Amino acid sequence: MLKKIILVFILFSLPTMALPHSPLKLSNPMDGASLSKAPTEYKMLFKSPAKLIKFEIFQKSENNNKKPSLLKGLFKKSDDKLIEINYKPSLVLSESHLIKLPEINFGLYEVRWRAMGEDGHVLKGILTFEVKGK
Repeated sequence: MLKKIILVFILFSLPTMALPHSPLKLSNPMDGASLSKAPTEYKMLFKSPAKLIKFEIFQKSENNNKKPSLLKGLFKKSDDKLIEINYKPSLVLSESHLIKLPEINFGLYEVRWRAMGEDGHVLKGILTFEVKGK
């Protein structure tokens, strides 16, 4: 009986052990940051080496600062403005990635990224920051 209990415990524990192996450890600006000055670069630090395969930054529109409901999100076209950057996907495994940003204005920004860990796991996320000025 004890062996069965241990076996069941191990089987239910396995899915939690298979989490992505290179989650984002830190970003600068941090998620949700309120800045007095616009950043000139975006830094991402992963817990272990990863390839940053996608990085996009959007300026949120005044009408789109709130997250839409799931149903509206599926059918409503976003009014967010894609900021043009000279980012090319990185084929290099690294714990840190630095992305140069163009000059940006005041407003709310959303960073959408995708990375691939050493083991092939795809990681993705959305981070926000706001440039308010003084």
